[in-house]
Amino acid sequence: LYEGGDLEAVERLRASPWWVRGRASGSAAGLVALKSMTSELTARFSLAAALATRERYGEGPLRRYAADLVVPAEQRAECAVLKAVTARWVMNRDGVAEAQTRERELLVELVGALREAAPAPLEPLLQAAWRDARDDGARLRVVVDQVARLTDISAVRWHERLCQQIHRQRPG
Repeated sequence: LYEGGDLEAVERLRASPWWVRGRASGSAAGLVALKSMTSELTARFSLAAALATRERYGEGPLRRYAADLVVPAEQRAECAVLKAVTARWVMNRDGVAEAQTRERELLVELVGALREAAPAPLEPLLQAAWRDARDDGARLRVVVDQVARLTDISAVRWHERLCQQIHRQRPG
């Protein structure tokens, strides 16, 4: 983690006024501080990439295949540091692998339930896309797009609602 430019990236991040210092508590104030830091990081990375891309390609329209996203080396290093922190202190905690397995199973079931019930439960824009789809593969992509739009909590709610409906409709 602290090799080469990584140490400089760590120091840049830690020097930021919004960086959460010490161990983040689960208190309301601690959660607000983490959310604020997340917002600042998102803005920092997005702005750096937008400015670097415009610097390379100019102010005109950036159409498909006419430009590539430019991410400055400093922001790439900062992202690498944050990925390492996430891997070490978030993803490797006890119980995470089991929780991820349950989440994957829920999402697979949700996709199956949506495929079976579509287009009615889809958002209106995606209902039209589902009806316009050429084949089953294209309809599956619409269903996956719907699931991708959901938050974690809304995915659980959709799963509960749709799987209960399908279970009630099937003969016992």
